[in-house]
Amino acid sequence: MKKTRLLLSILLITLAQNVFAQDAKISQLPVITEANAGAVIPIVQNGVTSQIEVTDLTNEYIRKAQHSLVTASTTQSINLSTTASLNVIVVSNPGLTLTLQFPTSPVDHQVCQFTTLTNTVTIVAGSGTFNPVYSGAPTAGYSVSYVYHTEDSTWYKISN
Repeated sequence: MKKTRLLLSILLITLAQNVFAQDAKISQLPVITEANAGAVIPIVQNGVTSQIEVTDLTNEYIRKAQHSLVTASTTQSINLSTTASLNVIVVSNPGLTLTLQFPTSPVDHQVCQFTTLTNTVTIVAGSGTFNPVYSGAPTAGYSVSYVYHTEDSTWYKISN
């Protein structure tokens, strides 16, 4: 037990020295440290040293995502966010027709998702094409996601 702790301490010190000595990717470090589930590893971000428990690397606690929130009260065209993948459209009046304009300059692998409530929605592609194209009247809470593929300028549906 003492040998294991001593070895782990030496490895962590070596790792810390490597981290302080260079700003490198983990794969570029000369020594890779294997740590048991109870270990605490030093992490340096912007010159500040913190610690992370190894168990934190295997657990997801809270997921946060940038999103765009748009309120629609009239029939209109809505530009979906170019900086956030999640678009929430709150429709205050029933029976509207909304035209959703996808980003006009998407990047390869960009995901664009929208969620809308109780109204007819029509998608208009800002750039490229859709596979499959969406149109119709979704039920409350309808959500769909597309991912952009640069090679053929196509938004591919990945979920709904």
